[in-house]
Amino acid sequence: MKFICNKEELIKGINIVMRAAYSKYQKSILECIHIKTEEQTLLLDAFDMTTAIKTSVYAQVEEAGETAIPARILYDIVNKFPAGEIVFEREDAAIRISGANSSATLSEMDAQQFPAFPVYEGNADHQIQISRQTFKDMVEKTAFSAYTGEDRPIFTGLLLETNPQDGTLSVVGIDGIRMAKKMSPLSCKSHIKAIVPAKMLKEASRILGDGEEEISLCFTEHACFLKCEEIEIFTRLLDGEFINYQALIPAQYKTRVKVNTGMFERSLELMMVLAREDSSNLIRMTIENSCIDLQSVSEYGKAQDTLSVEMQGEVLKIAFNAKYLLDVFKVIEEEEVYMEFTGRLQACVIKPVAGDAFLYLVVPVNIAE
Repeated sequence: MKFICNKEELIKGINIVMRAAYSKYQKSILECIHIKTEEQTLLLDAFDMTTAIKTSVYAQVEEAGETAIPARILYDIVNKFPAGEIVFEREDAAIRISGANSSATLSEMDAQQFPAFPVYEGNADHQIQISRQTFKDMVEKTAFSAYTGEDRPIFTGLLLETNPQDGTLSVVGIDGIRMAKKMSPLSCKSHIKAIVPAKMLKEASRILGDGEEEISLCFTEHACFLKCEEIEIFTRLLDGEFINYQALIPAQYKTRVKVNTGMFERSLELMMVLAREDSSNLIRMTIENSCIDLQSVSEYGKAQDTLSVEMQGEVLKIAFNAKYLLDVFKVIEEEEVYMEFTGRLQACVIKPVAGDAFLYLVVPVNIAE
């Protein structure tokens, strides 16, 4: 095997696929990046048996072949090479890498032992097309609410669900304290409901970046395939039944305020300066006389801020973990939103003034009145 490629293009490809390399155990074929030549192209892929990522890089292929090299070693070596062309060639059961005045020889593993990249064999009705920008937007505005522990694996995923009747895609994340839902118009032929690992969706969002190019999301009973131009991603779906999140949404409110998103975010950040000194990030809110009064207290002092709002309903005193509210307001782009309350112990609903593009729930902190 021998090929010549551009160092920067190769590093870009390695950086994409190495996110799926299995790093828990060393000297395993799963910690490797699989490199295979195909005409004037390098195919790079990694597969940890849960997630697989594949991409391609242009190369001048002089002798066809394939190899498997530990991902971290490969990345670190190539990254330290000078800019320009790099030559890979097999010498005595090892891979010699050279460029300018630098060279390195790396041990390789048996590429024949590398697991084959999964192939989609599902129904065309279980495929959807979505722009990169829309995909990234939906993931960024929901993934922060997915559970990060290990004791409730079903909640480490995001629920993706299509509705062919009203032509929408919804993405939902929930961790037991907060919930995030984002909806977007989408043409779809059938009802799809899948729980996709949030970690993989966040990685896919970072890899794909911005743009209006379309992404194909293809689903089988147990897996999701994502394809966009030269990148393919496979992940296994999470098994289990997602919570009936609709039942968590209050049907009515007792107190409603319309707040300026930017002003409320700034106020939360002010409260967080002192609130973060306590593990609960506690802030207290009083809603009355068309105002929200926010307070945070720590051993370092006290912060207070008052915002004018449009108010309907009852006076309310309530407390929250400020971080959970701030996570929501950081991703909202609308200038104003509604915050709806049904009591000091019930979840706060945050939603747009018009439409149903998003909905957030945040459970308050139970403190003595």
